[in-house]
Amino acid sequence: MKNFTEAKRLPIMAGLLIGGFIGMFSETALNIALSPLSTKLGVTTGTIQWLVIGYLLMVGIVLPLSGLLTRWFTTRQLLIFALCDFIVGALIAALSSTFAFLFIGRLIQGIGTGILLPLIFTVALAIYPLDKRGSAMGLIGLTIMFAPALGPTVAGLILGALSWQYIFWVMIPFLVVALLIAIKFTENVVPITKPHVDILSILLSTLGFGSVVVGISLASNKGWTSTIVLGSLLVGIVALFFFVRRQLKLPAPILNVKAFAHGGFSLGTGLVMVDFMIIMSSMYLLPIYWQRALVVPVALTGMLMLPGGLFNAFISSISGRLYDSVGPRKPAMLGFLVSIVGA
Repeated sequence: MKNFTEAKRLPIMAGLLIGGFIGMFSETALNIALSPLSTKLGVTTGTIQWLVIGYLLMVGIVLPLSGLLTRWFTTRQLLIFALCDFIVGALIAALSSTFAFLFIGRLIQGIGTGILLPLIFTVALAIYPLDKRGSAMGLIGLTIMFAPALGPTVAGLILGALSWQYIFWVMIPFLVVALLIAIKFTENVVPITKPHVDILSILLSTLGFGSVVVGISLASNKGWTSTIVLGSLLVGIVALFFFVRRQLKLPAPILNVKAFAHGGFSLGTGLVMVDFMIIMSSMYLLPIYWQRALVVPVALTGMLMLPGGLFNAFISSISGRLYDSVGPRKPAMLGFLVSIVGA
């Protein structure tokens, strides 16, 4: 592995982190605007929810293919494409006046986020030595956890003074800066091997992960016993079963599911999933609850989301160093203990 100095690591990570920040910011910034958006665009609550479902659907489809993409395209190509893709999606959303165009913009943004998020971790693991990876993960955690916490606050302030389109306009300058940094500093850090592309695996992955995302997302509106929810989940689970089975047999799998044979990896991944689901769902539900049940003004709702985001950023900035010094067990136990107390 090529040795990177700190002076080289920072600009390489800068473009990725800014792009990842905006990707995660976009995921929750619109949550606070869903209620007023349904009124302004003349659609039902169930329809407006597809702005969230569609975004997550594209992330869920693209993200599992990240391993294949990094072996076919350079880090530079992927980062530049993802940032350009996100800029186009943000422009379409910012210029839209109908639900259809806004939905298309969100789908395009989801593709960019699906590429960016795994790319951040791939690059960090490639350019940071083992003894500094905890600090690197802390920096990434600061980015991807502070952004969704900040999203509702910024969106609330924007909606209090301007139209909802400015939620997307505010993203574009940051994305342009990230793009310029990527063009100047990003270099490839993952070997290009161009393995065989198994089309059936891609189809099974798309159908499996996509159906599961749709089924879970629709459950809040349709109910868990709804035919469409149960059908989507069943199709997704069956497709994922055959996807996993196929990956175990392929010499160059799209997703290395054999990693789950290691107990520590499976446990850690499961815990991260549970924790992240709780955090992201609370960021979606709290703004709706405050606005509709407690009749809190939209700008104040955004401000109520800020303290948690600031505290999260502070903890993320030191958690990586804790990992480097004492390992993962104690910080993880402390983190879940605090989450239980908070809940």
